[in-house]
Formats: sequence, structure tokens, C-alpha cells
Amino acid sequence: MLKLHQLSIGYNNSAPVVSSIDAELSDGCFCCLLGRNGTGKSTLLRTIAGLQNPLSGTIERPDSIGIVLTLVPNLLNTRVREMVAYGRLAHTGILGRLHDEDYAIADEAIQMVGIQDIAHRLLSTLSDGEKQKTMIARAIAQQSPLLLLDEPSAFLDYPSRREMMRLLQDLAHAHRKTILLSTHDVELAAQSADIVWIINDKTMCKKTPQDFRPEEL
Repeated sequence: MLKLHQLSIGYNNSAPVVSSIDAELSDGCFCCLLGRNGTGKSTLLRTIAGLQNPLSGTIERPDSIGIVLTLVPNLLNTRVREMVAYGRLAHTGILGRLHDEDYAIADEAIQMVGIQDIAHRLLSTLSDGEKQKTMIARAIAQQSPLLLLDEPSAFLDYPSRREMMRLLQDLAHAHRKTILLSTHDVELAAQSADIVWIINDKTMCKKTPQDFRPEEL
């Protein structure tokens, strides 16, 4: 569950990027966040994630959040399976030691995203699209009830984008996860989302995919 009440977002000493947001997402809801570049999509996701403070208002969210941001870390000598398994660190206790169960969950996430063929490879050898899939698998392995993704399909071709949206839709519905992702892919959002949030002119409105019109962006 995610609830935003009279939320205004932006940066200190400047006018809000988006103001007075009232919205909520229930468990099992798949929501796409739409808007032109620079309207505040990434700022909203970062604020919900707790990476920057809201200017005003409140956010109710789970303690554990899975996050996939646009920037992908490029750790030297780290392989794909290791990176995905790092999503389990929040579950390992004070010693931060991964066990067989954690690697089994990581392997399941790798299988779900379809990157088992590159699981042995170093991150530094991956394409941008392969890195993005790795970070999505890492977020899935974390098993958080809320998953936030900033342009997760930006570096993927159309068939891969469609497959990724279907995966996230299934993950929300089958595993009762709340998933919020930003995207410029209006067509796939309309086909896949349960609800769309649209940022335009410093406000945010909520629509069903059936009621949404591209000219609203």
C-alpha cells in the first residue's frame, strides 16, 4: 500500500515541481507514471523512496522498498548473480552473510527476468539493457511489497519492453506487490497498467488506461 497526502515535491528554496498530490495504490496494483521530460517523474519516485525530502505533505509506505533507478552501478569484478543476490542483504541480519536460500531466491529472480544466460558475466561487460534487467532482478529478489522503477525499459528494444511490462504486471497481480514505474511508452502503459498517474503543468491526475488520452501529456 502506498498513500500520498497533499504531497508537494521539489528542491529546497525553489518552487514545487508538483504540488498537492493526493493518491494511493493498493496491494497488487500496477501503476504507470507518465509525463514529459522534466515534469517531475523521477523527483516523485525519489521522494517516495526517501532519497529526498518532500517539500510538504505525507507519504505512507512500507518499510521495505525495492528501487530501480536510471543510473546503474558499475561495480568492478561483480558478476550478475552476485549483484542480484545483493538484493537479499536486507534479510541477512547484522553480519550481512548470504546463504543458500538467498542465492536460490536470486536465481529465481534471474529466471523470471530471463537473464540466466548472462548470470556468470561481469557487470562491466553488459549492455545497458542487460544491466537494467539485472537491477530489476535485484529488486525482485529483495521481495519488498513496494517496487519503484524509473524508466526500467529505457534501454530495451520493443519486444523486450513488452516482455518486461508483462513481467511486472504479473508480479503485481500474482504476488500482491504494489508497483509504480515511470515510462515514456504510452502504448505499453495503456495496455498493461491498472491505473496511470499523469504529471502535467505541476499537477498530477489519476486515470484508468481506458480514460487516458495521449494529448493529456
